[in-house]
Amino acid sequence: MSSRRNAPAPPGQSLPTDRVLAHEQLVIIWVACAAKDPFSPRDLEELTGIPAHRCGLVMSFLRACGLVERAGGRSVHRPTAAADRVARAREESEEKGLQTLRDTWRGSWFAQGTRSRLAQGPALRIGLVSKLLTLARAGETHHRHMEVLVDLMVAVGMLIPEDDGYLSWYEHRAVPRSRTTARTAHADRSPSPDLGVHADCPDEDSALEGFLPAPRSESGHSLDQNPHRDLMGLLSPPILLADLARLSAEDVVALHRHICGLAAILAKLRRVSMP
Repeated sequence: MSSRRNAPAPPGQSLPTDRVLAHEQLVIIWVACAAKDPFSPRDLEELTGIPAHRCGLVMSFLRACGLVERAGGRSVHRPTAAADRVARAREESEEKGLQTLRDTWRGSWFAQGTRSRLAQGPALRIGLVSKLLTLARAGETHHRHMEVLVDLMVAVGMLIPEDDGYLSWYEHRAVPRSRTTARTAHADRSPSPDLGVHADCPDEDSALEGFLPAPRSESGHSLDQNPHRDLMGLLSPPILLADLARLSAEDVVALHRHICGLAAILAKLRRVSMP
């Protein structure tokens, strides 16, 4: 009874399992979509080499995504019409298969939420994960599930990794642009008279460049100019208001969560008796 009361609440949206890596889930997706007859986890194991019990864990998310449906019998599924379109496109080429899979997932809650979060430009991964946790009405206990979901979106090409932990939405990269270059170019332009920023700023970070001072390190140089500092060098300088102002609301929440986790771990380490 006590364990049930303490069990984490289920998320409001279906999430991929965190016990199967994203690239393995993509392999299972290809095989499940290409199936001609109903299949079981054991059938998937024979075709993918991934243990049957792990293949079975992926099915719940694939049902929620509209790629498979139950076919009678225990743990037996069959591909949907959407899955058949994905399989036929992949027979032509890997990229066409990925594009069709992206099109199939465009209407999903996670794709819509991610596209909205990245509408103004690249964002930090930790901020995106925090945003998706909120949209899914999921607690911190589902953080690893959300990390796998982000990895899966990267694997299918919906998310494009950028420098320094940033991610871009794949449809927003018609004109590839480095965040560092965008910030430098924006800082060199004179601010517009109304808010001190340009209307064509690529994201929330560069939108603040016109009227916020650049974050400064202990040596007085912008942190972006020295990306290879050691961990102590990054943790030692105080965090200024200008630094925090460049974060989105989700980034601030994620930062708070990570600081609390770091504090708890350090407290535990300090309690360990030394020989």
